Amino acid sequence: MRRLAKIVCLSFLFPSVTLAYSPLNTDDAGTIAKGSNQIEQYFFSLLQVGQDSSSENAVSSGEDFRGIGDATAFPLSFSRGLTNDIELNFSPTYYLQPLGNFSRVSNYTLNLKWRFVGDGEKGLNLAVRPTLIAPASTTQQEYGIGNANWNYGLNLIASQLADGYEIHMNAGYTRAPYNGNYLVGMSPDPSRTNLYYFSVAPVWKVTDQFKLAIDVGFGTNPAEPATSLTTYGQIALIYSPDKNIDLGLSYQRNAPSFEVSLGGAGAYTSRIQAGVTYRFD
Repeated sequence: MRRLAKIVCLSFLFPSVTLAYSPLNTDDAGTIAKGSNQIEQYFFSLLQVGQDSSSENAVSSGEDFRGIGDATAFPLSFSRGLTNDIELNFSPTYYLQPLGNFSRVSNYTLNLKWRFVGDGEKGLNLAVRPTLIAPASTTQQEYGIGNANWNYGLNLIASQLADGYEIHMNAGYTRAPYNGNYLVGMSPDPSRTNLYYFSVAPVWKVTDQFKLAIDVGFGTNPAEPATSLTTYGQIALIYSPDKNIDLGLSYQRNAPSFEVSLGGAGAYTSRIQAGVTYRFD
């Protein structure tokens, strides 16, 4: 059970260091217009299921968290349109749980997304998003809410946009250089430095105001010597009462295999996420 918990929970989910097409993990190739702004304020809760959370090997997984036990946090994302095809994004995360003698704010990330194919409205759109992640404190690394060194990554994004549906695909790489002199999420086990991930998210326009999405993906498990891959499955609902406001709700499972992450029996970590996206000039 302890080894299974370790395999499930060390899955530091596909470096979701920034809110993407909230509340999805998979980003879209769209960018906001020049001079426009966007704020995404979300809340997530991570819960271990079928695991011994008191074990030092039971390390929870999810968005930017690799600590022992469960977690709750408020990730914030602010974007500014530099041109109609390029946007700059800044994203910190405020943690309510876990508690400890450290700052609750971590995971400062800076992202630049460039859409180099498509108009963001119809047809095929392609974008690239380089990411820079500022180092956390060594105590934050020990508690699993950041890495005590500079991180960077690159995400390639493809979106097919039509009247009644959208399909988004991501393929990315993140380098996660941990400070080897300190624990990572209270675990002394070595961690992989080079992390790769792939995800796909079909989105259906149910009505003018409601969208339904499924998001699935797999990526490198940072934990060694655990299984090399980890998976997730997510279902999400997006409600847009106004063209400048989106309300999102999602439920997600992280597990060593798609059989479990897509609803089968076994140990996993669940993530419930809810929040709002607001766009303004």
